[in-house]
Amino acid sequence: MFRTIAVKDLRELSRDGRLLWGAILIMALMLVASAAGWNRQAQVNSERTAGQALDYQAWLNQGPRHPHDAAEQGMHVFKPEPPLAVFDPGIEPFVGSTVWLQAHRQSELKFRPAQDATGLQRFGELSPAWILQVLLPLLIVIVGFNAVSGERGTLRQLLSIGVSGRSLLLGKAVALAGCVGILIVPLGLAFATIVLARLPAGERLDVAYRMMLLSAGYGLYLGFYIFLTLAISALARSSRAALVLLLGFWVTTTLIAPRTASEAANLVYPTPSRLDFNDHLSHEISEAADEAWNSNFGVRTQWDASLPLSKWGAALKVDDQAGYGVLDKTFGKLWDTFENQQRLQQYGGIAIPVIALRDFSMGLAGTDFSQHRDFSTAAEMQRRKIQDIVSQDLIDHADPLGNAHFTYKAQSSLWATVPQFKYQLPPASFALTHHWPALVLLAITFGLAIGLARYGISRPLMR
Repeated sequence: MFRTIAVKDLRELSRDGRLLWGAILIMALMLVASAAGWNRQAQVNSERTAGQALDYQAWLNQGPRHPHDAAEQGMHVFKPEPPLAVFDPGIEPFVGSTVWLQAHRQSELKFRPAQDATGLQRFGELSPAWILQVLLPLLIVIVGFNAVSGERGTLRQLLSIGVSGRSLLLGKAVALAGCVGILIVPLGLAFATIVLARLPAGERLDVAYRMMLLSAGYGLYLGFYIFLTLAISALARSSRAALVLLLGFWVTTTLIAPRTASEAANLVYPTPSRLDFNDHLSHEISEAADEAWNSNFGVRTQWDASLPLSKWGAALKVDDQAGYGVLDKTFGKLWDTFENQQRLQQYGGIAIPVIALRDFSMGLAGTDFSQHRDFSTAAEMQRRKIQDIVSQDLIDHADPLGNAHFTYKAQSSLWATVPQFKYQLPPASFALTHHWPALVLLAITFGLAIGLARYGISRPLMR
């Protein structure tokens, strides 16, 4: 019986102008967003790859030079964009893509695309993920708000001849899901095929695994909206009331609540200002360095005049290594604050499913903060590698008399001992470890929507 109901509803929906025009709009936006994303990603990856190669060549070709001067100039490393950033750019527009690996100090990523964007950036990046998270639920609401409330007389007749509420609910849910599937499944398969074809063979399995998990997350989210729409349509006294309630829920949860949750998380886990953070970091590094200099060289201040110039290489190494622990602690605390904010927002997904979905989607696409943090950590390890190599060379070539320290010049062979920076994106298991609670929350909200729909259908449809 549920098949009969599903086929009948699908036939009626296919003749409905709401579905036709809504589908045309969403498909057009999906194609535009995907094409723009691929074009942007190809350009960005090409520029960053070329920039990485040119910067490393400049490092290798700098000629004879004092090692510390070379470390002060440092090098730049570029963050590769994950393949699925085309689908969900996540926080990528709001964080930098380039790190300057300079001496003595850990740098933040620079060149945020959002800095050059207009105020419309606040409403989100036009991407396939944004369309599925925001516009497709709206289409489900517009198409299905009267699925039950608009057929009360007919439904009473069906129930009177023994059609079960379960068959009725399942049939209508299959009809709505069929409309959504016909719309997005062909586009999704085409998108997945193109993405996988553009990747090296060694990366395809991991990206395919990510896609399957993303399909599960989005399926639970859209299923939630399908059953919620049927539940409200069954519980509301009229189709008009059902439409108002569903639109109110959509506006609140997709447009208002995410921003509110972000502000609330910032209140619970406040972040320091840039000025306060830099002042605190400088103070802590200075104290750690003074202590290290005192214990290693018997001087109470950095670069004390009593320290022989022949020991400056060792002093640079001690100075840098004294700061490593401070940098790890200070940046770690800041990054933990960001992750706590994200985790608090994630738990709001039990009431606001789009928050849980965004967290899960960014994580599996590789565009969330945890993977941004992983890149920042890898870049910092490269900076420390440069510092250690430079300091060791100064130690190995220390002038016993101390009067040739600043005139020493390392040869090009030293620069070649610094390996080229190559960052490997973490596997899908890394993302799932951080974001499995979001998938669980989506499953819970999906189950709650089914329960509410069954309750609504089981109530007397005519009073």
